[in-house]
Amino acid sequence: MAAAPGGGVAPARADNYVTVRGAYYRETSTRVVQPVVEVAGDLPGGFDLTAQYLLDAITSASVAAGTSADSIFTELRNEVGLRGGWTGERGRITLGYRYSAESDYWSHGLAASGSLRLWGDSATLAGTLGVSFDGAWPRTRTPDCPGADQQMCRLRSYFTGVSYTQVWSPTLVSQLTVEGSYLDGYQASLYRAVPNLGPEVLPLTRLRGVLTPRVAYYLPRTSTGFQLHYRYYRDDWGVSAHMVEGRVYQNLTRDLEVRASYRYYSQLPADFWCDWMRDPGCYQGAVVYTADPKLQAVATQMPELKLVWDAVQLRSVPFLGWFAEGSFEISYARLIQNTVFGNAHLLQMGYTLPY
Repeated sequence: MAAAPGGGVAPARADNYVTVRGAYYRETSTRVVQPVVEVAGDLPGGFDLTAQYLLDAITSASVAAGTSADSIFTELRNEVGLRGGWTGERGRITLGYRYSAESDYWSHGLAASGSLRLWGDSATLAGTLGVSFDGAWPRTRTPDCPGADQQMCRLRSYFTGVSYTQVWSPTLVSQLTVEGSYLDGYQASLYRAVPNLGPEVLPLTRLRGVLTPRVAYYLPRTSTGFQLHYRYYRDDWGVSAHMVEGRVYQNLTRDLEVRASYRYYSQLPADFWCDWMRDPGCYQGAVVYTADPKLQAVATQMPELKLVWDAVQLRSVPFLGWFAEGSFEISYARLIQNTVFGNAHLLQMGYTLPY
């Protein structure tokens, strides 16, 4: 189930643009194709509006399907989002709504955010509040979840975040973000089971906290940008994690930019996790048990390369000149992980056209 909406704090004001993106994710037993269309426009009086549609076409096999036999299925998830904003002399306010649904799941999410510019526009203080309401129902069994209504398992999530951004010089910027969320309801998989115990059982509440400092530095002489991100995560299930990501941006020509990045993630397991595959009896007598690989000790690495090209050189090319005012982007990432999901490839392509 999804967490509350609003992955960032106080989105920036929309310009007039249309973006079409596509992503392809591949790991050992799962394929995901994800097309996205986003349209944004400025309105009179400082208002703006952004609309988005996303489709997840997920093709997976036995483990993800929760089946005992090797089977392949395709699941479609549709998501629509609408965000409106108002930008004033010293700040900005936004309000967003998101709806997501697939054959056995739906989610409604609301998020409100605001930002205020400080110290002669050298700093920004921003905050976000969000809530989501999720429901899920299994295809193959009667659910065992408290308060089940018409065989539906429900989850309510609350999200809040505060960030402070400081411009230290024309080439140096830093940001500190603190986020928290509280989940109340059914958080287990509808189909994942632990041998000899049946469908997994997880706590009905979860409190999460995140601390994220970031810093960015730009070298004008070489047109090179550097970014360093660190993220610390902790929750009351005992899961704690560290993520470090470094990025280098380089203009190769006036119209072509390359970005190279590397992300390392390390996670300690949940307090109640045990490796039932190595020790089948380790959950004996337990009231909480899971086979979720994401709750074990996890370590991942992800190098990525991205190219962004402003297509102005297409202006004199027949037909292709229609795309000359926009920009193309393409990226490839390799996800290396220690879980049963195996290593993965991630390919993304997109085009943005201002209007």
